[in-house]
Amino acid sequence: MKTEKTTAQEQLNLIEQTIAQAKENLSNHSFAFIYLGWLVSLTSLVNYALLNFSPLGNNSYLIWPVTSILGVVFIVGYYKKAEKTESHRTHLEYFLSRMWIVIGLVLVLFSVLSPFIDLNPWFFFPLVAGIGTIVSGVVLKFNPLIFGGMVLIGFPFYSMFINESSLLLLYASVIMVSYLVPSYALRRYRA
Repeated sequence: MKTEKTTAQEQLNLIEQTIAQAKENLSNHSFAFIYLGWLVSLTSLVNYALLNFSPLGNNSYLIWPVTSILGVVFIVGYYKKAEKTESHRTHLEYFLSRMWIVIGLVLVLFSVLSPFIDLNPWFFFPLVAGIGTIVSGVVLKFNPLIFGGMVLIGFPFYSMFINESSLLLLYASVIMVSYLVPSYALRRYRA
């Protein structure tokens, strides 16, 4: 084994490079939250319009599996392309990307299966997404995401006081508060 002696200046340069690589620009993590926030809130609003103003009625809920699959295909493609252009990925970026891939796949799976199984999507989906959002906020040390996750986790409980026809409007509002507001703040945030 060969040992190399480095000068003090080389050691300082190595330390500076390590710090520069480890320093996160948290705004890089905002895209997925912005994209998913708009996708889910707009899907909820379109679902509300189709449910109340079209002959589709309860079949309008089929918009969810369609937008879920399209959304996952887009976001996976976006991050695959981004991985090719990045010079390095931190452990934090790796963890968050893999956590959201798992959460996304679980949500898509249950979105596709929900017409065939007895699953209350108004309980399950916000709960799972809220847990992921809180974990992201804790890992990134970004309190608005933690708050957004708590709003999502609380949705199943305060949605019980809303009539069925307004549930989709409330859900769109909750997604805007829990994803869009924190993600636009995250976009402007510099670590």
